[in-house]
Amino acid sequence: MKAELLTLLIPSTQSFELSSTHHNKTTSEDINMLLSYSNLDKKEYSLLLMKYVDDKTSESTLFDELFDEVCEIFLKREVPKECGMIRKFLNTAIIECCVEKCVVCQGTGYLKTTDSIDKCPHCDGTGEFIYDDHVRSSIMGVKKNYFIKYKKEYESIIEKINAIENSALSKIGDT
Repeated sequence: MKAELLTLLIPSTQSFELSSTHHNKTTSEDINMLLSYSNLDKKEYSLLLMKYVDDKTSESTLFDELFDEVCEIFLKREVPKECGMIRKFLNTAIIECCVEKCVVCQGTGYLKTTDSIDKCPHCDGTGEFIYDDHVRSSIMGVKKNYFIKYKKEYESIIEKINAIENSALSKIGDT
């Protein structure tokens, strides 16, 4: 038999085309269906929903899934358990990894006032928020020197979240 005839005999896979009737708009239901076939674990699934679908309920799930791993990172350094400091570091890392759009100019890169239109200083006109040590410490509500003291641990959290995202994207075939 020819190869073309054999391919006709093989059952076709399920169609992943949009099933909704929302005027060619991809909905969260469509995305959930696609993600359900990609064998993502809970962390990967929550991260993708939070970052790309803007699902706020996934943030607490992602936080809960990562908290024990982040505690291990900080316990190696014997970080004091004062005022939920580990929680503040994890929350800030999740925000930095998932919220790329500038929150001041809403991602436009420009600030409009009654007198002028100026380039946004928080994203330098790119629309992507610039996270520096001052901003991170402000989000956490700690002094900058305290953040600098544990910056290496913070960077480990960022690496962990980025690894989860890369793993998830490779599973859905986006990388």
